[in-house]
Amino acid sequence: MTEEESVRITATVNCWEDGYEEDYVYFYHASVQEADISNWNFIKRIQCTGGGLQTLTTSYTLPKGSEHVVRVSIRYVDSNDFTSNSGSCGIGSFDDNDDVAFTVVTATLIPNITQTLGPTATTTPEPSTTLPSSSPSTATPTPNPSSLSTSASPSLTTSSSLQPTVASSLSPSMSRKPTSTPSLPPSVSLSPTSAPSNTPSASGTMISPTNSPFVLFTYGESLYRDNDLDIQISVGLTATQIAQSGSSVSYANGGQSSRSYHGMMDGAGIAQLPGGDYAYLSNAEKSSGNGGVYGLYFNKDGEIIDYKALLTGTSRNCGGGMSPWNTWVSCEEVGSGQCWQVEPDPNKPNHNSPKATLLGGPSGGAYETVAVDNTNENKPIFFTTEDKSNGELRRFEADGNGWDALHVGGQTTYLQFLSGNRFQWTSNIDDGKSSAWNHYPNAEGIIYHNSTLYFVAKVTRTLFILDLNDMTYTSERTGSSWVGQGAFNSQPDQIIENDLDKRKYIYFTEDGGNAPGVHVRDREGNYYTMVRGVPGGRYSGDETVGIAFSPDRRKFYFGFQDAGVLMEVTRDDGQPFN
Repeated sequence: MTEEESVRITATVNCWEDGYEEDYVYFYHASVQEADISNWNFIKRIQCTGGGLQTLTTSYTLPKGSEHVVRVSIRYVDSNDFTSNSGSCGIGSFDDNDDVAFTVVTATLIPNITQTLGPTATTTPEPSTTLPSSSPSTATPTPNPSSLSTSASPSLTTSSSLQPTVASSLSPSMSRKPTSTPSLPPSVSLSPTSAPSNTPSASGTMISPTNSPFVLFTYGESLYRDNDLDIQISVGLTATQIAQSGSSVSYANGGQSSRSYHGMMDGAGIAQLPGGDYAYLSNAEKSSGNGGVYGLYFNKDGEIIDYKALLTGTSRNCGGGMSPWNTWVSCEEVGSGQCWQVEPDPNKPNHNSPKATLLGGPSGGAYETVAVDNTNENKPIFFTTEDKSNGELRRFEADGNGWDALHVGGQTTYLQFLSGNRFQWTSNIDDGKSSAWNHYPNAEGIIYHNSTLYFVAKVTRTLFILDLNDMTYTSERTGSSWVGQGAFNSQPDQIIENDLDKRKYIYFTEDGGNAPGVHVRDREGNYYTMVRGVPGGRYSGDETVGIAFSPDRRKFYFGFQDAGVLMEVTRDDGQPFN
């Protein structure tokens, strides 16, 4: 391993057999050159997902210098923020901390570290084995033809293509009684990941997509501050404010909208229009009949050309979703609210005729978000969440496709959780309400992809993942496995997907906290911060809203609800987000 190289840490920890969900594992790193090793750098937090021995991995980039230390700490009950330097050492009765010190000299020679790791080890040649990286790479690592490994334990084996192992103990007693000697010696190991060494510029300079090299970067790996916008955003991205509530919208031709941009914006979607144009469809969560839906229209080059109202006279339009036929469904979060279908295309016959759908039933409710399974185009299935403590998740199977499918016919059932992480769709609404009360209160964002349904319960900060084929589900606390800078400590709200087939990225908005942001979950269940308000700054206590991608995925939109700010985010290398 060499300085400024990306390396992987693999730690085997002994999680509590009963109540493992209360164990959290923290990863830190430091440089030995620092006087007292007090300046620990947080890497990642992972919640135990099972009892007994669990193998957890993460990666980080080695700083400059030849001597380094990695710390892995297991904590019982994650009641405090241990992501800062001051919290790098668990001090609870059931906590355990282990450090591994190692020296970087060359890619093929690592000297013995007898003082920290144990007795001097003899070295024996070992064949090189390529270790696949968990991070995408633009280059394939070249195996080192000559590599060394220590034969004693503890040991450290290094090469540009080997997975070295450092034996270490990290195991609070499964009886919850700490002992001075661990009963099972897990391991912590380090290995290179062959991640690119070039770092994207934080200057925000836009490069033309036609001649820009692709620059690989990771959300949240490093955040930089934009003082003008009062945000922290991932290096490799640039944000621009494009609208402000209460002010006219500026058009690309130099003109302005006659209508001020709406306040209390919330859920949003993108509708593709003829000729490459598109519309950003944004809800207004205002009460007493002052809500609605508004359209911000863009040309094929992503320039704003129009802004107008599409639905008025409704109340607290919160979330929604796009239909398979490119209309927007906007849901009212009031006691007897309904979900309204809106046609954004000015050339379609229903453009000026928004209409309440059958999704909310005859009595209505405090509805949130809509997802659709269009596998059978003749019978699309719509899923609708309700933001109440007993708000049932509704499944509406339409009798046809197109505008009228949401207004005529169809059958509604409700989500009911069963024992053993199983579920069913019941025709008894009371069973659905009871299940919501006991398992998924205040459901919010929801998406469907490839026979899988994802949705969040806001109050419990839980992401549910339903396998619609075998009728089983899993769940996790949002932000439980953290990577990089930032934090996802407040309530999840809306969610959208980006390239789920390839990378399985899910994007989350956040309601509340001193630095609400937009966060990302990858296919392994790791969470990252994409962008957030400066902690304690202008957006403290606010809510991120309106996340959506342009049709070509080169622009990402989000806003802060109370501040009334809508922003556009692009990659500095000009490439699409997928």
